[in-house]
Amino acid sequence: MKMKEIPTLPQDIIIEILIRLPLKTLLKFRSVSKSWLYLLSDAQFHKTHISFSMNNPKFTDCTLAAIPTVSGLGKICHVYTISSDNSSVILSKHGCPSKTLSLSAWILGSCNGLICLTSDCFNLMLLNPCTGKFSLFPDLMIEYEVGDGGVHIRYGFGYDASTDDYKVVKMFSFPRIDNEGRHVNMVSVYSLKGSSWSSIQGFDSGHVNGNVGVFANGVLHWEGCYDYVSGGVSSEIVTLDLAKEIYGRIALPRYEGGGITWTLGESRGRLVACCNYESNKADMWVLKEYGVEKTWTKVVTISSPDDRRVNISPLFVAENGDEVLVKLGTEVTLYNSRNASFKRIADYVSTDDFLQVQVTTYMESLASPHI
Repeated sequence: MKMKEIPTLPQDIIIEILIRLPLKTLLKFRSVSKSWLYLLSDAQFHKTHISFSMNNPKFTDCTLAAIPTVSGLGKICHVYTISSDNSSVILSKHGCPSKTLSLSAWILGSCNGLICLTSDCFNLMLLNPCTGKFSLFPDLMIEYEVGDGGVHIRYGFGYDASTDDYKVVKMFSFPRIDNEGRHVNMVSVYSLKGSSWSSIQGFDSGHVNGNVGVFANGVLHWEGCYDYVSGGVSSEIVTLDLAKEIYGRIALPRYEGGGITWTLGESRGRLVACCNYESNKADMWVLKEYGVEKTWTKVVTISSPDDRRVNISPLFVAENGDEVLVKLGTEVTLYNSRNASFKRIADYVSTDDFLQVQVTTYMESLASPHI
């Protein structure tokens, strides 16, 4: 008896099925056949998979990677998969995905499953931790005169959808001696597609805090503040649109009086701002609709679990804000607002006074660090 042929599904149906599967399954499927390897290596499939994941977060697990650094030396040693329903955040620990992560590194940002880091020998690295693939390119070095206020160097990393290009921003920020609280910022952009650095128009601002900008909605965000000689302080978010290369500002939510420090983050595609007060508490806000400042919504108030004065940085927020993942000093902690409890996920202890902990969250993808 003649056997029936197994029907072949149309290519578009196969793609619709594949983009809904866990990344670990897709990595295994690359060994099924040459045609599947070709499909799963195709840049257009990567874009389709990323677009689906961003628009359907219930199908997508976020991943957290932490680098504890002592005197500038460290490696990514803790990796967690973050899954979430409407109110809860669930973390599961797994091994370091690649030996390429054992390096002296600083995290400069993450986007579409790629992490940008500093590396050795004045190079930068673009890494996909899930596939282990990476590319190296030169950091920007320029000569400049340093005044009494020194220079502050800031970075940012993101994706320009208009040109299908990943970009790194490097900012040299100099205090102005003729204007209280203001800085002059020289800005350059590295294009992965063009394999080169180029200078763009700079801008004046307050002091740009945070070494790394937060990427959301095609825009990089840094917290800026003005320290006036009269004693007043005002804060805002300074932005750079990667496609248009236009700077902007976003007003921060209203906050209580007293000394404060703002930290920024991104969760589920939304901008998150955390207002840290001197009284060891913090208000966490989510910008529900990007560009509409009146949609800042306070999701939780967190009181520090002890008397330490440490800033709280947002990492991941459950949909209704019942649980939030934060960096608390050198700890990665899950805060439950229903019972005001803290669950320590990772704590990095060292006798070295120069211990710092960098943490980033990223969406797992097959995106290539090469364009």
